[in-house]
Amino acid sequence: MIKPSGRLRVFFDAYELAPGAGKSLGIYNYAKNLLRALVEVSEETVEFVVACNGACAHDFDIRHSRVDVKIFRDDAPGKLVRQLWLRVGAAAEVRRQRADVYFSPKGFLPNGIRLFSPRTRSVVVVHDLIPLWYAEHFPGYFGWVEELVVNHGLVQSTMCADRVVAISEATASDIRDRLGRIEGVTVVHNGISITAPGNPPLSVPFIFAIASGLPHKNAVGVLEAYQRYRRLVQDPLPLVLCGSDSHGAPGVHAVRDLSDADLHGYYAHARLFVFLSRIEGFGFPPVEAMSHGTPVLCSDIPSLREVTHGAACYVSPDDPQSSAAQIAELLAGPIPDKFEISKPVEGYRWETCATGVLKILLDQER
Repeated sequence: MIKPSGRLRVFFDAYELAPGAGKSLGIYNYAKNLLRALVEVSEETVEFVVACNGACAHDFDIRHSRVDVKIFRDDAPGKLVRQLWLRVGAAAEVRRQRADVYFSPKGFLPNGIRLFSPRTRSVVVVHDLIPLWYAEHFPGYFGWVEELVVNHGLVQSTMCADRVVAISEATASDIRDRLGRIEGVTVVHNGISITAPGNPPLSVPFIFAIASGLPHKNAVGVLEAYQRYRRLVQDPLPLVLCGSDSHGAPGVHAVRDLSDADLHGYYAHARLFVFLSRIEGFGFPPVEAMSHGTPVLCSDIPSLREVTHGAACYVSPDDPQSSAAQIAELLAGPIPDKFEISKPVEGYRWETCATGVLKILLDQER
């Protein structure tokens, strides 16, 4: 329901976000695409106050009569400034803007929202609980202080927000199993943005993979699986690895900082896409590869089975021999029909995602 005044004022908090590489790139892209789609699917009775910084303003400064953009600093905030925003600044600004709903696409709920603005409902998007996974498997990896602050904030936000948007059933299950929250959690799948690919980036057939130096992205597992694949076949295809160094491995070409067009060119023209992450909340890369009709070999984890609708080939991310055998088998078979591969993921649209989120924003129940 819309409030009696006839307007719903949503405070869209993009203040902490900044473009570039790193573990928050996916959240940044999620937020900018979602905001545009929310404006398109919402009625005239919904208006948005967008909190941002100078580094992200070009992506969030939407020229629309129902969007009021507030740029609170000239550059991207550092760690200390972000903490000040979460501890004091955000709640005070929400009160000043008389927002009906506070919305965080990043998943963190500022302190004092209910104290400063008790009538404002809070909605946070929880992409995953990967920081808690790191605390279990790689304690102190990001530094003990950051781990403590981030994990405490993530747990408190997930438990205390009025409504939680989980980007997958896998994330919702993780919230239930780890934290015990069931009520007020709604699954709304991400959208994906498809860029038309250009010419083939290589003149020969190739395998494409995405990983990074972060342990959960498992670059070591990808490289090991590929080297074992090379030993299984007489004429191995080269591997293009995006986001990580090749470490001098034979047959591996490392690429970084690809434009959207170049990235989707690799997706579209690869014979096979490989993604061996150990944990994901959603998993954009396999879905993006499938959208171009490229066969996918990915980790057998709940989120990837969910978002690929069981239409990929699945292996343990920690079994490089099995991965190598699957790579060899998939490449030895006939070239699959691209339409059949892309069909299971054609429903991931930002308009659909925004419609689901908007329904939660309009829900007046706490």
